[in-house]
Amino acid sequence: MRWFQRSMYVLTFLSAPVFAMESDVNEVLSQPQTAEQSDRQESDGIFEGVKVSEPKAPQPIAERALLADGMVEQRVQGETASASDPFVLTSHRPNYFLPLSYTHNPNKRETRQGIADDSLQSIEFQFQVSIKFPVATGVVGDGSSLWFAYTQQSYWQAYNSDASAPFRDTNYEPEAFIVTNPDLSFFGNKLTYLHYGVNHQSNGQQKPLSRSWNRVYLDFIFERDNTVVSIKPWYRIPEPSDDNDNPDIDRYMGYGELNVIHVIDDVSYEVMLRNNLRSENKGAIRLGVNFPLWGKVRGYGQYFEGYGQSMLDYNNYTRTVGVGFMLTGWL
Repeated sequence: MRWFQRSMYVLTFLSAPVFAMESDVNEVLSQPQTAEQSDRQESDGIFEGVKVSEPKAPQPIAERALLADGMVEQRVQGETASASDPFVLTSHRPNYFLPLSYTHNPNKRETRQGIADDSLQSIEFQFQVSIKFPVATGVVGDGSSLWFAYTQQSYWQAYNSDASAPFRDTNYEPEAFIVTNPDLSFFGNKLTYLHYGVNHQSNGQQKPLSRSWNRVYLDFIFERDNTVVSIKPWYRIPEPSDDNDNPDIDRYMGYGELNVIHVIDDVSYEVMLRNNLRSENKGAIRLGVNFPLWGKVRGYGQYFEGYGQSMLDYNNYTRTVGVGFMLTGWL
């Protein structure tokens, strides 16, 4: 139960400034008021009590899609509307925090140097931060655009006080890609967008725990009613054998992935599938669901099973279930 105790310590630490602020406010309120202060209180009513209310929530996803004439289009319109706002970061992949992420048999997982394999806990804090920004438009014709993006995924042993709460692994993924709008249909399925780009993914470690690869990819984004399908094949850019940290990563991560997102009103369901398409079959599945929680914040649950949840785990079979909240999703 040390993870629970540590979470209580964190909660107490975060709450301390709030209690201190409340004490300061009570001290101010206990002081004698001048006539001017009394008049201001009566006229403005600022000390009549603090009313906490939920921030304005976005429209349900299905309603936004109906107004924008498409699931993907409603996201694109939102990105376009905020693209010139200097205080807005545009999300790329989902941004989420899973304070409770449970892994079956954690001590079979790889970990950073200086952390004993047998000291890992089953419960850890997993999160992903992913942003992008436009670089240029019209790069390959009307309606096309060039983007840079960055995604970071971390696995934090936050409740493991015996090991000083280390980050077990962190993956870094910068990429550049071009977005085009072919506006084609196949058997009633609309090819809404086609992305093609290049990315680098690594865990920033030294050998022997260094993991990295570079890929070029295509991402075909289809849409039909309230369902969006992404078919994303990739090709690994060859590396010299003496500089290849993980020469067999294709055998575990495969040559692409399939993502399916289905929306019912304001609840979004997602499935990710990977497979190496070999006789020695290896792959992965990730299931997720997110739903309105408070303002723009959404509840999020995720299940992962297979290979390659993180770079260090690319050749380790993992089962993980996590619960937490999402700030931005696919749609």
